[in-house]
Amino acid sequence: MSLQWPIALIAPLLWGTTYGVTQHWLADIDPLWVAALRSLLPGLMLLPLLRLTLWRQHGQRLVILSLFNLAIFTCLLFAAISRLPGGVAATLVSTVPLQVLVLMWFSGGKPSWMSVLAALTGVSGVALLVWQASEPLDWTGVVLALLAALSLAIGGLLTQKYGRDIPPLELAAAQFLVAGFLLTAVAWFSTGTTPTMTSSNWLAMIWIGPIGLGVGYWSWFRSLRFLTIDRLAFLGLLNPLVAVLLGLFMMNEQLSVLQQAGMMLVLGSVLVAQKGGRKPVVVRTLKTGIEPAS
Repeated sequence: MSLQWPIALIAPLLWGTTYGVTQHWLADIDPLWVAALRSLLPGLMLLPLLRLTLWRQHGQRLVILSLFNLAIFTCLLFAAISRLPGGVAATLVSTVPLQVLVLMWFSGGKPSWMSVLAALTGVSGVALLVWQASEPLDWTGVVLALLAALSLAIGGLLTQKYGRDIPPLELAAAQFLVAGFLLTAVAWFSTGTTPTMTSSNWLAMIWIGPIGLGVGYWSWFRSLRFLTIDRLAFLGLLNPLVAVLLGLFMMNEQLSVLQQAGMMLVLGSVLVAQKGGRKPVVVRTLKTGIEPAS
């Protein structure tokens, strides 16, 4: 059995724990600092692995990828969350697969109707899982959330095109470092101070940073070598599903009928997308030559 899909699943499973961990152990820390430290910590830890030749050969490329995959996305996401209920923001960000397909279409690709249908179904499933808006929506927040999803979609497409010849661990480390410093600067100028962290805060930060973001993005970038972005993006729909299940476990609650239906729609859309997307491609890697697609 190929290990490509289990490795690809690591990312959404880890990212799905971020909301619950942040809510329970980092709620008293400014969100901008949470975002900054979440990127900066794994970047600093992996700094010894970054070769000077990597920056000389791919520096501009790495900065652009870090902006779309982490820095711009994070800033837009937190701005949206400040204006919208978390479930609404999660639903809007779950449009990433649909936006990937639209971008592919504009760039001359031909997404299948099965993939488009799966994307719409997945967004509907996420909405049933997490949507709890009882007040009129802040449309500025809606636009910000959709732009955050667009940033991720662009980042995924650019990574698949320009990140293939960079080892996944170095690709992730460089982006963490660039985005971490940029977000730290934003957090400092916005708050004018650094956060006071307890031991439990640091443990939670290690989980969502070096483990959640670090291992998650490594698996994501590695998977982009074997799986096309129009398939891989659908795995992101599992993030809110994991977040809901973790919340239910921690709060000892039960899924409603609508949430159960939403879960089935999400899982179904992810499975259908793997049938309807493009064929996985064989990618030439920097160190090992040709590796087989899954």
